[in-house]
Amino acid sequence: MSGFMFTLLAVATLVALAIFWKNREEYSDSSLDEKSEDDRVAPLLKGINYLLSDQPDQALQEMVQVAKIRSESAEVYMALGEMFRAQGEYGRAVRIHQNLLARPDVPKELSFQAYVSLGRDFQAGGLLDRALRHYAKALEIQTDHLESLQACLRIREQSHEWDKAEWLVSRLEQIQDVSYHDHRAYLKAEMASDAYENGDILACHALVDEALALSMACTHAHLLLIQTHIDEKAFDKALSQASLFLKHVKKEHHALLPSVLMSDEAFYNSYAEAFLLEAWTKRHDTELGIAWIENITKMKSAAEGKALRERLNLKDVSLRHELRLLAMDKVDSNLVEQTKYWRLTMKLFACKKCGVQVHDMRYHCPKCNLWGTMEPMQAANVFGEEQNA
Repeated sequence: MSGFMFTLLAVATLVALAIFWKNREEYSDSSLDEKSEDDRVAPLLKGINYLLSDQPDQALQEMVQVAKIRSESAEVYMALGEMFRAQGEYGRAVRIHQNLLARPDVPKELSFQAYVSLGRDFQAGGLLDRALRHYAKALEIQTDHLESLQACLRIREQSHEWDKAEWLVSRLEQIQDVSYHDHRAYLKAEMASDAYENGDILACHALVDEALALSMACTHAHLLLIQTHIDEKAFDKALSQASLFLKHVKKEHHALLPSVLMSDEAFYNSYAEAFLLEAWTKRHDTELGIAWIENITKMKSAAEGKALRERLNLKDVSLRHELRLLAMDKVDSNLVEQTKYWRLTMKLFACKKCGVQVHDMRYHCPKCNLWGTMEPMQAANVFGEEQNA
């Protein structure tokens, strides 16, 4: 018998024990409907026999009858649905929770629990629209249920429905009486990014302003505003915003700046090169320097990248940085080819909260769902052996 089947059998046994104990307590109650008790025990025993025969589907059908008869067994039975979901048996979990809702005169609290559980089932199974519908039904019963609100928020963010996500953040602020300013700032920046992609620059600027008013530490908003200034040839404004970026954004995100400042070669040659050199002189941020060299190699040539490395006078760099630099070399050797492949497949960023690793920068962690926690990976981590996404 598999571990999962053993777990199901254990749950069925717990239900049987619960019924036995309940019968013992009510033994002296002459009003007890003995036929009802018999009706309840028979399908349970059949269910246990099916489990022993390794027939979980038939066992499930029999045990549904147990849940329909008495509410105390329904509570235990609901835990069975949770275990099905934990094992990836989403369809079975859904059937259990739907059958609980189909019972006549379902207590309000049990309905609430079943709706939340169905939301979890559908969310885990990737059916996000159905998950939202059932979380919404749970919220109709308990309007301040944090788990349902947070689950809806995750789904809206996953679906890039930023307006609806912001409404949910506002609701969480009201219920918890805490500030979500940083979170809201990143949502505004995502809205601004969508406006930028759609060519609505006025809306983009307005949304970026809202984001920075909420949090001057919002990396995405700063970089997006710098990019729009460069696109509009407002080079002085771009440099001013870059200075604000270095002042207000955490140091770990400074390495994201070179790629934006180098998106326009004319701007880089006339303005950004001197700006980056000054930033390097003040900070000697190795991660920023490596990112700068990588971008100049991509924009111009390997020779330009090598010249910049000599100009920056990089010393005592880590193995990870050495490999990144070697991957830019044009020398025809097996070592260089291997480092080029490593560079293409390596994880560059990791969430400081949960440790998940990704290749490209994301402002929203795909695992713990926090904003602004992705950072360039530490120099000591060469092969990215932690969690991946």
